[in-house]
Amino acid sequence: MRVAEVENDLKGGTYVDPSAGKVTLALYARQWLSTATAGPTTVERYEGVVRNHIEPHLGRRELRTLNKPSTIQAWVKQLQAVGLEASTISGIHDVLVGILDAAVEDGLVTRNPCRSSTVKLPKQTKRKIVPWTLERVHAVIAGLPERFRRGGKLAFGCGLRQGEVFGFAVEDIDFAGLEIHVNRQIRIVRNKMVFALPKGNRIRSVPMSPGVAKELKAQMKEFPPIAVVLPWGTPDGELRTYRLLFTDVKSKAYNRSVFNQGDWKRALVAAGVIPPRTSNSQYFAAAPDDGMHALRHAYASVLLDAGETIKALAEYLGHSDPGFTLRTYTHLMPGSAIRTRRAIDRAMFGPPQGTSEAEGSAMCPQCALAA
Repeated sequence: MRVAEVENDLKGGTYVDPSAGKVTLALYARQWLSTATAGPTTVERYEGVVRNHIEPHLGRRELRTLNKPSTIQAWVKQLQAVGLEASTISGIHDVLVGILDAAVEDGLVTRNPCRSSTVKLPKQTKRKIVPWTLERVHAVIAGLPERFRRGGKLAFGCGLRQGEVFGFAVEDIDFAGLEIHVNRQIRIVRNKMVFALPKGNRIRSVPMSPGVAKELKAQMKEFPPIAVVLPWGTPDGELRTYRLLFTDVKSKAYNRSVFNQGDWKRALVAAGVIPPRTSNSQYFAAAPDDGMHALRHAYASVLLDAGETIKALAEYLGHSDPGFTLRTYTHLMPGSAIRTRRAIDRAMFGPPQGTSEAEGSAMCPQCALAA
C-alpha cells in the first residue's frame, strides 16, 4: 500500500522525501523569519508569536510529524486554555499558516494541516466602538501636560494616530491652504524609536480648521519646535531630522510606552475615566478601550454624525479600504429615519430658530474643540 502511494505521488509530482521534513518547526520558523519581507514592526511581531506561542508548544516537533489537523486543533485549544482572546489566537494561527505554507513550497511537507477545514478557531466577537462623549474628550485633553495638550487637540481635530502626532513637524502644516500633511510617524522597532511612513505607508492630507490652525500656531510660539534626529525605518536606517511640534520635557521625541503609562494615564485619572493609583500600587489601572486612539474614534463619530461620507472619512483616517471604515464605524452613522427628519425640517422650516445653518447641524471635531 505504501509503495502504491509513493508511486502515485511521484506520478502526480507531489512526492516529498520523508527525510526532508526532519527539521524541527523551531529551526524552520527561525529560517522563515530571517527571510520575511514584511515591515520591521510586523517581523518583530512575528518573532514574538514564534517565541511565545509556537515554539513552546510545537517547536521541538519535526515538520514531518505536523501532518495532522488534530495536532493543530489541540494547539489551538492550548492557546484558549491560557485565556488568549479569539482575535489573538487567529493572529497566532495566521503566523503558523505562513510558516507551514513556506514549508510546503520548499518541499519539506506535502500539505499544510492548518488549512484543513476540520481546524476550528474560536469565533471572534467584534466589539462595537463606543466613542467618547465630547465632555470626556475635553476633560481628558485638559488633563494632559500643557506641552502636549494641543497634541491631544490635533489628534481629535484631525483624526491622527498617536505615532503620527508624535512625529508631526512644522513642515507638515499648510496654514495658507488650511491643511495638514501626515507624512510620518514615530514607532518603536527593536526597542528603538524610529521615524517611518504612516501605517500602511499611506501619506495623506487632512483638512484643518482655522481653530486648529490657531492652536498649532500657539503651540509653536509657546513651545518652539525641536529638531529631533532619529533613524528612518529601522534602528540602523538613515538618520533624518524633523522639527517636531510635540516633544517631552527633555526635548526628545515622545516614547509611546512612557507616555501611555504616564501622561496619558494621569489625564484619564483627571477626567475620571480610571481611578487614581493607590499608594501601594506601582501602576495605574488598565484602560484597554481608553487609549489615545479614542480621540481618533471620536473624530470619526462626529464627522459621520455631521454627514461626512465614508469615502472622505477613510481618506482622512488613512484607511486604504473604505469598506474597512464602513465596517468599523457604520453603527455610528445616523439612521435613515434621523437623516430624513433632519432633511425635511431643514427644507421646510430652515435651521432651528435662533441658530445658523451651521449651528443647527452636528458639530465637526474642530468646531467641538472650540465649543
